[in-house]
Amino acid sequence: MIRAVTYAGLEPGPKFLVIGAIHGNEKCGTVGCNRVMAEIDSGQLQITRGQVTFVPIGNPRAYDQDKRYTERNLNRYLVPMAKPDCYEAQLGNILCPMLEACDVHLAIHSYTVGGEPFIFVSPTDAKEQAFAASLGPHTLLTGWEEAYAATGRKKAAKEKDEESTGSIEYARRFGAMAVNIECGQHKDPNAPEVAYRAIRNALRYLEMTPEPKPEPAHLTAPRLVTVTHVFYRDDMGKFPKSWKHLEPVGKGQAMAHRESGETVMALDSGYIIMPKEDCPVGEEWFYFGVEKQA
Repeated sequence: MIRAVTYAGLEPGPKFLVIGAIHGNEKCGTVGCNRVMAEIDSGQLQITRGQVTFVPIGNPRAYDQDKRYTERNLNRYLVPMAKPDCYEAQLGNILCPMLEACDVHLAIHSYTVGGEPFIFVSPTDAKEQAFAASLGPHTLLTGWEEAYAATGRKKAAKEKDEESTGSIEYARRFGAMAVNIECGQHKDPNAPEVAYRAIRNALRYLEMTPEPKPEPAHLTAPRLVTVTHVFYRDDMGKFPKSWKHLEPVGKGQAMAHRESGETVMALDSGYIIMPKEDCPVGEEWFYFGVEKQA
């Protein structure tokens, strides 16, 4: 079972879907959703246009166990399945119709290593990038789906194509404007505030509340980093140092050492993205990206 709560304004407007804790150990989105819902329920905040649907906990069983997932990553291969083969696949069959029906989708996440908040956006959609910039003064990241497509691990062509499909990618298939905000480290006490502010700013930007539409978050273009590579932990390899998220690396610099003795070198000057030093073998270990202006 998934709990979803919808508030509808009297005037027509966008259908806005907010999902928290699609990974069960990423709880800042749950706190942010519940805080905004409490403000609406108390009358402190009014939804005057469109409708907003909150899913505070996208993966309830993993949330209760404080785990990323129980059987498989819910935010990968997030597509309808005629014969769901695990718990997360059953959840996907509930979430996908919501994603198909929305006009705007905000997915709220956190990540393992410490660092600044950032937002995943489409590489080509200027409207989506403007929406993302309105959520707060955060770095924008793009190229997620393209990087997965280039380094997919599944042998079957269809599964390979779907490997990068999370909630934002699936919503975009049906015409939605969709972004994913990473609010900081899982236990960062400021992450729930980042989530809350992102929701409130999104509602203002979409003009769903009586509040004035916010000014652009930046006077100049935000930093835009394109993810170009996904690196998996295939063995018990190690990092040469404890990397921070968005830490710069130079071309030819060692980013990781595999147990086999292979050194993973940076192919260009860029950034280490979301490094997970102790991630399980077979999962995404870290990402690499390069910078350009939005």
